[in-house]
Amino acid sequence: METLKKTENIIAGRYRLVAPLGEGAFGTTYEAEDLTNYKRVAIKILSLRAATNWKMLELFEREAKVLANLNHPNIPQYLDYFHIDTPEDRRFYLVQELVAGESLADLVQKGWHANEEEVKNIAKQVLKILKYLHSWTPPVIHRDIKPQNIIRQSDGKIFLVDFGAVQDVYRNTLIKGSTFVGTIGYMAPEQFQGVAFWASDLYGLGATLLFLLTHRNPEELPAKRLKIDFRSRVQISSEFADWLEKMLEPAVEDRFPSAGKALARLSKLQLRQLQIKQPMGSRVVVKETNGDLRLDIPPTGWKTGIIVLPVFGSFLGFPLVFSLAALVSGQFVSAIAILLLTSPLGIIGLLMWAGFFWAIAGKTRLEINLDSFSLQRILFGWKFSTYRGKTLYLQQVEREIDANSKNNQATLALWEGDKKHCFGSTLTKVEQEWIVAKITHFLQRERKQL
Repeated sequence: METLKKTENIIAGRYRLVAPLGEGAFGTTYEAEDLTNYKRVAIKILSLRAATNWKMLELFEREAKVLANLNHPNIPQYLDYFHIDTPEDRRFYLVQELVAGESLADLVQKGWHANEEEVKNIAKQVLKILKYLHSWTPPVIHRDIKPQNIIRQSDGKIFLVDFGAVQDVYRNTLIKGSTFVGTIGYMAPEQFQGVAFWASDLYGLGATLLFLLTHRNPEELPAKRLKIDFRSRVQISSEFADWLEKMLEPAVEDRFPSAGKALARLSKLQLRQLQIKQPMGSRVVVKETNGDLRLDIPPTGWKTGIIVLPVFGSFLGFPLVFSLAALVSGQFVSAIAILLLTSPLGIIGLLMWAGFFWAIAGKTRLEINLDSFSLQRILFGWKFSTYRGKTLYLQQVEREIDANSKNNQATLALWEGDKKHCFGSTLTKVEQEWIVAKITHFLQRERKQL
């Protein structure tokens, strides 16, 4: 579809087109500004010039409604959809949240070389998205997973964009099935026949990961009987190569039976490759017996700059001393006046002192047994915060990077169903990865014995 002229850069009186983001066989995507709140959005425009009846438009709107109901942190929110008729054309518009970051295709073009662990982390994030999509009834199939449709932010967070569901309606209604949805090299063989299954998305992901490892489009690599022969072109562990090969099986039935199974196999592979050995220099205390695991995370201790907490805490809290002195001497009015005027500063001062004591003496304790688990904050032997739950509901523990931090600060997230319990933010990356492996291994081992 031709890009719009400058005179047509205001859509529906609300969206001002800024610049094209990409153009495909079925439409053009623009960066736009929502004039009602001045936020940037992405608008995909499809030409329905060939539409002959309103039934086709209903099919488009039905698929757009499905996309609008998606709610996942790694899928940009679909905000709006509508159509506009002109004497020359009928156009359908999909409005989506615009996320910051760069596509994997752009990153590779700029020379980015992802190592095996980075590729695995991307795979895990996308598989979690696919697990969510495929759990719908009927399953939501992306149909066009490729490097251009996966956005990576600077903190490593992944977003999946540009769903092909509407494109599939376009193919079936307007082009009468004469073409296919997908991109050569990244689309599964069955998509050439105009059909797509959830396993088609796994193939697209596998091809995308292969592109990251080789910097070559999959169709440029040698193949034997439709199977891509990539092992001589990559430097990865044999276990990961086996996993990737299964993702890229030409026959649907030879791929993983689900995104969840592919994710579980990859997580297990990573767990085996991690050495569950405490990093040198770590002060975390571990006590493990049959059916019981306890981790004591010590205070950070004396570090450069920590002395400023009690210094400024005393300075901000000093007016409270005058208030107390006035109260003792019987000057109740003066004491109340000083307290009212200085209480905000005094509270900040007390919090700074609390932060100081926590840094030098506070520790976190995590205990897990077959029946229950507890997460405690302990200061000078006093357990001032304790959470207890059922081990049965523990799903996983993972290292989670704070997207709002400037230095990629990470914490450990223990998932109990949909509840998240965070701890271990003061630990090093190596310590956090070790604890993730330790807890995961403990839970898997103990559950096998039940």
